[in-house]
Amino acid sequence: MIHMMARTPLLKHFGFTNLFVKLFVGAVLSLNVSYVQAQADAPKDTVSGAIVAGDLKKALAAAQAGAEQGEPESQFNLGIFYWHGVNVPQNFEFSLRWVTLAALGGYPKAMPARVMMIKSLDADTTKLVMDWIREKLTRSAEGGENKSLVMLSVSYAPDFGFEDPKEAYFWASIAVASGRTDAKRRRDALVKSLQPADIKEVQDRSAEWFNKWRKSAS
Repeated sequence: MIHMMARTPLLKHFGFTNLFVKLFVGAVLSLNVSYVQAQADAPKDTVSGAIVAGDLKKALAAAQAGAEQGEPESQFNLGIFYWHGVNVPQNFEFSLRWVTLAALGGYPKAMPARVMMIKSLDADTTKLVMDWIREKLTRSAEGGENKSLVMLSVSYAPDFGFEDPKEAYFWASIAVASGRTDAKRRRDALVKSLQPADIKEVQDRSAEWFNKWRKSAS
């Protein structure tokens, strides 16, 4: 069961800009003039440029395009569109999908927004979202996108719920082997938390995955 929560606070604190809040909910808020001036010359096919131009349809299209290309900020923005039902039917599950992807991608506003969203959703919905995200990232990783390997590992951290150190180590190990040296510290910390039998199991499985999807020469 999905519960409603007040829309304006989430948008105000984690949305695009004060200008965006005013366009969405008609609230009487002081505009960030310096931001608006800085964005005045932004290309109209970007989210910020379209919002400043008052074209929310184009802003949504830009957010959708960027989100599908894996841009964390666009993923966050698309999640906000879904949360508030602007130019798309309101859908809290879809919103959480994109905001969680943005959080996994490191977008700073996404994690606090996700925490607020989860308070209004049940555990089953949150699990469905994580299952969808992991399936999407797995397909991306199998297609050669190494950033997805890191994001998959992080998705099994306590912050995202449904923690699984073995799976976190599995994906971190493959990420490092695939050239993502930024995952090395994470991999090395995770391996220390596992039992020897678990380490062997995961290492054997990661070798199989790597040989299949990264064409290992070994």
